[in-house]
Amino acid sequence: MPPRPSLRAITPSLTPRFASTSSVVPPPIASSSSTPGRIYTARKTFLWNFYTHLLDRSSLVLVFDHSNLSAGEWSNLRRAINSIPRPNKPFDPSSSATTPSETETKDVEDRRISPAQLTVIRTGVLSSLASSSKSPLFPHLKGQRALLTTSDLSPTYLNKIITTVDRTLKKMKRENAPDEKQPTLKLVAGLLEGPQGKVMNVEQLVQVGKLPELDVLRAQVVGLLESQPRSLVGVLGQAAGGSLVRTLQGLEKDLKDKEGGSEEASA
Repeated sequence: MPPRPSLRAITPSLTPRFASTSSVVPPPIASSSSTPGRIYTARKTFLWNFYTHLLDRSSLVLVFDHSNLSAGEWSNLRRAINSIPRPNKPFDPSSSATTPSETETKDVEDRRISPAQLTVIRTGVLSSLASSSKSPLFPHLKGQRALLTTSDLSPTYLNKIITTVDRTLKKMKRENAPDEKQPTLKLVAGLLEGPQGKVMNVEQLVQVGKLPELDVLRAQVVGLLESQPRSLVGVLGQAAGGSLVRTLQGLEKDLKDKEGGSEEASA
């Protein structure tokens, strides 16, 4: 009878692998129980890639702490957020349209900013991703978390999101239920201007929501810069009309009066 093959010969090598064909795969998630033969499931790999996409493509990321929300209540929150009127995108000087008027001729839907997306996250996967990418959001990713993301930063849209979430939660209040059993979606922090942008607390986010849109701010800055040259032109125009001559004559008279006074004092 021929010898039986050894178990090592018929067992494939247990090397780290991911059950996904995606070109972006997560590194091993840091854990005290991690082993070289750990297998990452298709679900966990998908979440890693999806969270990477959210953080990389979003100009605004709001982090919420949540509890006691049912599937129907999550749906109500998403419908309320989707019903918020979205402002137009600010004019992009690098776009093919050379003037704001050309941008306005595009389809109405194309001119609006992207809708916000509310996502309940797996904190373990997102925390590992944030830690490996050194995201400033990492300290805020503990406990039950949900992310609200949008690829365009709009102060008025941000303000409407905050107020809409608060108003919708008040409508969900359960009668005769203690406070610890009430549905909550509490804003914790926000990340502005990309994955390595600035993290703000709730008070700062509220203040950002009171700012005008980017196009309005640009117009205000241009107006401020134009006001000073106009003032200078006005002064020069007055000088050309004789004001400068009268000013020099006044200085000459003052000098003569001082010289006359000094001569009388010496006499």
